[in-house]
Order: sequence, then structure tokens, then C-alpha cells
Amino acid sequence: MITSDFTVYEQVVFELKSRRVPFITLRMDEPVPSNVKVVITTTAEAKEIMWDGEHLIVYDEAHATVDRAINALTGTIHAASLVVGIDPGRRPGIAVLSGDIVIAVHQVGVTEVEPLLKKIAHDYSARVSLVRIGHGARLITTQIINSLLQSGFKVELVDESGTTPYIGKNIHTSTVRDLIAAINIARIKGVPVGKMEVEPSKGEIRVIQESSRSMSEGRATIPRYLARQVARGELTIDEAIAIHKGELKLSD
Repeated sequence: MITSDFTVYEQVVFELKSRRVPFITLRMDEPVPSNVKVVITTTAEAKEIMWDGEHLIVYDEAHATVDRAINALTGTIHAASLVVGIDPGRRPGIAVLSGDIVIAVHQVGVTEVEPLLKKIAHDYSARVSLVRIGHGARLITTQIINSLLQSGFKVELVDESGTTPYIGKNIHTSTVRDLIAAINIARIKGVPVGKMEVEPSKGEIRVIQESSRSMSEGRATIPRYLARQVARGELTIDEAIAIHKGELKLSD
């Protein structure tokens, strides 16, 4: 680790220690030992480091930076393609695989899935070659599929029956269950899908309207026609709220 930026240093060192990754820190004017294979630094300082090594990692965000450093060190990923598994739900579980190795897991909101996959590809300097998503939670699944297809991802729909494991009594969170299901989904061959159409029920529309009211802290409840577009994956709920409040125009 070579940087004079204390904030970057503190964040990266915390991440390295939390993962029990051995490291050393050097000043800018100190030579890099011959046994060092990876150097982490900042964009501004990278050009000042006199080092002939192969893996100079430029800081982006602590977790992703350390991920890239570990992958460079172990050779887990090098211009590789990734497969992503998604267990759909209100907060989808997401697993990222390189070959058969699970390299990352996440749990985010529905509208955060597509931006996250773009960030994953950037962080690992790798291509997301395939996204596999479970067939449950039909409205959420449709929203995610359509947003991913619009961004150019190749998507397969997977029968997720049997992908959710039994969780022992001493594990108190559903997050673990969702993440394991996402890993299993990533490993199952699915059916390629195109843009999906779904006609939401009255109850599903009402749930979306209630969600919009909750998300806007009671200041806005989107009308049914906007809730229907959210259900179909044509709008995010944030976009629908903005349109309802006059902050965003509905495209033709």
C-alpha cells in the first residue's frame, strides 16, 4: 500500500485487515520489495510510483479495490467473463461467479440491480457474460429482466425450485438463504429470454402505490397508470414518483 491520502489508507487497511490479507505500507520514496506482487495507490500518485511490477491497483472504493488486488494476486480473474445469479425478491440476492468460484455476493434493492452489475464488470475488469435469474416473484423478475436487457446483458430464466436451502436454527437471517439461492441459480442452465410483458393484478398495483407513498414519506402516491408501468418494468418507482410530482416528464 503506497499513498499519502490518509482517508484512502484508512479505508483500504481496514478492508485488508478484516479479510486477513497480509500487507505492508510504504512511503512514496521507498523502493518496493521484490517479493511484492500487487501495489495499491491512488490515481494521482500512480504515475509517481517507480515500479516494474505487473499489478498496480488504483483505488476506487475500498471493498472493490481489495477485491481487485486479491484477484490480481491469486489469478482468480484475468480478463475473464462472469456469470451472475439473481434470487428475485424485494431485495434480490446476487451472486457473482468466475468459473465455479463465488467471488462476490450482494443484496440490493430492485432498481439497484442493473447499476450494480455494471459496477461489478468495471471493478473486476471483466465482462458479465450471462445473468441467470429465478422465475419466482414475477413482477420483480420482469422488472429486473427488462432493465438488464435494455443495458445489453444476456439473461436466462431459471427454474429456481430447490435452490433455497434449509437454514439451521442458529442462523437468524433470510439474507443467507437468498444469497445461497442466488449461487445455486447461477449454476443452473436456464432459458434465454427477451423483453417480457406482464399484466399486474389490482392487488399488485395497490402494493406499488403504497410503496410509492412510503418511499416519498407520505408526500406522493402515484396513480394507477404509473404503478402499472412500474409493475411492467417500464419505469422505476423513483421515476414514477418524480413524474407524478412533475420533476420528470413521461417519455412518449
